Amino acid sequence: MFLRNKHANVIIYSSIVIAIVLVSTLAGYTLYIQWKEDSFALKYRNSIYKITAEMFRPEIVISNASAKISEGDPFAGMPVFEGSIKNNSAKTLSAVTIELVFRRGDGSVIYRGWLSPIGENGPSHKAQFPGEEEIGSALMPGEGMSFRFFLKNCPREIASSLPKRSDLSKNPLKNKFKLEYSVVGVSVR
Repeated sequence: MFLRNKHANVIIYSSIVIAIVLVSTLAGYTLYIQWKEDSFALKYRNSIYKITAEMFRPEIVISNASAKISEGDPFAGMPVFEGSIKNNSAKTLSAVTIELVFRRGDGSVIYRGWLSPIGENGPSHKAQFPGEEEIGSALMPGEGMSFRFFLKNCPREIASSLPKRSDLSKNPLKNKFKLEYSVVGVSVR
């Protein structure tokens, strides 16, 4: 007899191990390729979102924007960022993302946040809190809307220096921090 019983067992077990390794490798490679395609698609969408923001930034007007402490609602004492946004372009805006940055006097960033007053990339929901306005799903050409967002995880250092509504004109941010905001993402229809 050319093959002994022990040799047959070794051949069967090693063949099973090789088959499992081969199938696992093919499955892993397939998952990796799918992950790379999804990753590339996401990077592509994000770059288009940012490029569109660069093109439409002059056409999107943010006015009356300010950070302050909320008063007179259940969330009194929480920092909020509110203002108005207007679409001066000929296209309908389906999503807009605004980046909000607080800087110290030396230029270092102490807080950075993103908010989406319009659309598919934003929370697009009915108002969840009293005093919070509904967020639109699109902004037509020539149309405007106001927005209000609570600043989540805002450092106490900033919150303590934000004015209340009554002090807003007197001493904005008590000259400790500089507030910067800009449109960083746009989708159009």
